[in-house]
Amino acid sequence: MTFDEVNILGNLINTTYGKSSSPAGDYSIKCDMAGDTITLKYTTLVYFVSDRGLRDQVVKCADEAKSRLDQFLANLKKDFRDAAGSTLRTEMVSGADDVELIQSTTNSPRKIAYYRMNHTLTVG
Repeated sequence: MTFDEVNILGNLINTTYGKSSSPAGDYSIKCDMAGDTITLKYTTLVYFVSDRGLRDQVVKCADEAKSRLDQFLANLKKDFRDAAGSTLRTEMVSGADDVELIQSTTNSPRKIAYYRMNHTLTVG
């Protein structure tokens, strides 16, 4: 990639200073760029009562996260093509998800957790 293409890509993935990745605020997609690698980071909240409820929601969250990350990447490629005049080629290197418990008390059965999914891609 040329310097100008890297600059265009950096501007497109920048969601700071008033730019939001989720119009409703129910999820977040942030990007990290290092060299020829981009990491797409999806985050949302999960509310659950039991471990079984969490497992069911994680399956739904994983499907939703994959769909939203795929849509984000498709939009990124389209915007890049419009701005740079060339095609952004990506290749999936790795993907992972996790759940982090952030609130749990003995007085309330309701628990809150972060659900995160990361996709690491090489660009060229």
